[in-house]
Amino acid sequence: LQKKVYLDKATGLPNKNKCEELLDDPEPAAENVGVCSFDLNNLRRINNSMGHEAGDAYIRRFAVCLRASMPAEQFVGRDGGDEFIAVTHGLDEEAMRECLTHVREAMTEESKGHPDMPLSYAAGYALASDFPGSTMRELFSFADKNMYINKNKLLYIKEKSMKTLILLIQL
Repeated sequence: LQKKVYLDKATGLPNKNKCEELLDDPEPAAENVGVCSFDLNNLRRINNSMGHEAGDAYIRRFAVCLRASMPAEQFVGRDGGDEFIAVTHGLDEEAMRECLTHVREAMTEESKGHPDMPLSYAAGYALASDFPGSTMRELFSFADKNMYINKNKLLYIKEKSMKTLILLIQL
């Protein structure tokens, strides 16, 4: 029964219930804790053009790769839909960046086997050491804001490159 309550059937990861339980801790987070927020890109496009089965497969691929690329002792869960979180312990700024670089490299490698549907996502993180006294929910909020800043940068770069491509075609 416990597994059903806390396990996301589609991905095998802890589900939104477990993520919310971790984030709802009212106590300030320990100084060595970090929260990462991940949001998949292109899911709507995949669902609309290839069907929901393809979208579900995209979510599963991301979940499996994320779990495999994060250190085993760190929490990784599906917070719902195309959103995932990781809760880390003992990673400073440099170690967090290295961890997320490793995740990015693993996603790139995994995507080589699926050139028609490469994994694309935005990520953001927040460290309790940067926000003393913050709760887990507050850290998640900071991480989520950073993720959206990252996502908007990716969209801007993509839009800018599309405009360049259009200009090149028009010349």
